[in-house]
Amino acid sequence: MEIYAQGKNIPTYSFSRLFVQGENCADTLTFVVDSVYGGNILSDCDFCIVGVSDDRWEVIQTLIPEICGDKIKLAWKVSKIFTQNSGTLALELRASRNDELVLKYEMEPVYVRKTLHGENAPLPDTSEQIISDIIQTASDSVAVIDEEKNNALDELQSKMDAFNLDETNERLDRIEEDTAVYLARPEVVALTQAQYDAISPKKDSLYVIVEEV
Repeated sequence: MEIYAQGKNIPTYSFSRLFVQGENCADTLTFVVDSVYGGNILSDCDFCIVGVSDDRWEVIQTLIPEICGDKIKLAWKVSKIFTQNSGTLALELRASRNDELVLKYEMEPVYVRKTLHGENAPLPDTSEQIISDIIQTASDSVAVIDEEKNNALDELQSKMDAFNLDETNERLDRIEEDTAVYLARPEVVALTQAQYDAISPKKDSLYVIVEEV
């Protein structure tokens, strides 16, 4: 919703009863003001909107200006700090430069409608609902992780149960026996009579005398 300023006055009748107590960023209002007023160039100003409730509670929210030719658009996504209390809400748009006030826009007060409450229990506010959702999401994630971990452990246990340790030990024993037999075999050495006479024979070797070529 766009609301056009009329000089230093910003009409509020179009949203005077729009707000409901406890709402947070439910509505976005865009104020459109002149970029120059009374010789003051406002395009380099900082803008904020100030609200004061019936019980004199003051709140403030910064607005980011968007320069559009000879106009400045100020989008106000209404924070819950403005709707925390029901009742009349006085508003004022301010422009400042280097922390020095330049201009104030007059605005008629608006009304924040009281939220509904049953007699049994109040509804959770926004922050409580967000926290509850986060806790629930975290709990669901932990449950999924636990299930995946348990499935992985079950799969590992099944593989370990299927592994035949006795069969593996038997195979190792056979390999060890075959190795012992191989190592017990004498070394066979072929050489001529002259070569045999020139060496000192080993006890664990078998010498085969061949004819000289």
